[in-house]
Amino acid sequence: MPLENLDPLDRDVLYELFALGLLEPDQMAEVRRLLEAGDPEAIAGMRKASLLASSLAYIAPESTPPNALRRRLMLASGAKERGFAWKWVIGLATACVVLMVIAFNVNQDVMRREAQIAELRAQLDSSQKLVAQAKDLYDFLRQPSTLNVKFGDGQPTPPRGQVFINRDRGVLLFAGNLPVMPRGKIFEMWFVPKGGGAPIPAGLFRGENGQGIHFQPGAVDPASIAAIAVTLEPEAGSTTPTMPILIAAPVQAE
Repeated sequence: MPLENLDPLDRDVLYELFALGLLEPDQMAEVRRLLEAGDPEAIAGMRKASLLASSLAYIAPESTPPNALRRRLMLASGAKERGFAWKWVIGLATACVVLMVIAFNVNQDVMRREAQIAELRAQLDSSQKLVAQAKDLYDFLRQPSTLNVKFGDGQPTPPRGQVFINRDRGVLLFAGNLPVMPRGKIFEMWFVPKGGGAPIPAGLFRGENGQGIHFQPGAVDPASIAAIAVTLEPEAGSTTPTMPILIAAPVQAE
């Protein structure tokens, strides 16, 4: 089969077998032809295969061979001995190298696939959370008891938007035309109580491209709130609002 029709992982194995001299003659000739023609992919594959082949010598741990095996190898290097097949040793060593190469490539492929699966699972979890949040917000907005308050209409350069208040579930803020959030600052929402009490912190949120969304869950009494306010505060938040007040949406409970 031509190399162009092979899977990239199969081509990598082919180059590694070429570097070890284990290909069939016609396959050896095909790879050699590509190398002599200066094919960039073949040259890159051979460089990678050569590095792998040269590093295989360092994979196996050092060990002292048994005396009997050592004697047999010494005899084989000096003189022939009946019943000893030197080609068998070479074949066994070659088979071990091939198995190590195959195991290495299989392990790399498994690791890549496990990383891809983990990434897909994380994306799925994130999507499921977004869907659940969207359903919660839709249910929040469609409740008959949810009070809607608009702010910023008719002003020259205001932040504008809407506040939704539900006695049992909390407060949802949609804001546009927000100022740029300086470094080290964050937006903070406040409940301004009726009767002149101190504003109550109601959560921090960030704005991007002049847009901001913030949901403060929990029971709230619209009749006790004079307004929903927003200010710019240090990133840790504040216990009292820092002037100026960017948004002040009066609440008129029915």
